[in-house]
Amino acid sequence: MSCRVIDFEAAPWQPGAHPLERKKTAAEVAVTLLEFAPGFEDPTPCRRGHAAFIVAGELALVLEDGSEVRALAGSAFHLDPGTVHRARNPGDMPVRLFVYSFV
Repeated sequence: MSCRVIDFEAAPWQPGAHPLERKKTAAEVAVTLLEFAPGFEDPTPCRRGHAAFIVAGELALVLEDGSEVRALAGSAFHLDPGTVHRARNPGDMPVRLFVYSFV
């Protein structure tokens, strides 16, 4: 067994795949601190499973059927693997979330 502390505060921000995205990723662990600027909308659908906690702002998840689920700061969400979704920031401030991704 092991225990690892991930110091996201000390980690540098890295650019994400989208110009309005930045992230801090833990090496060898499937956890990431993401930040989406206002106007962010992921053009690429994702099928990975995620568990996430919204640290700041509001996140919208657009599902394959076109429905939208919103999560505010202080709330969490869980997406089963295979659930097609896209993230977007519907607000006027950055949304920051802690994400654990799994297959």
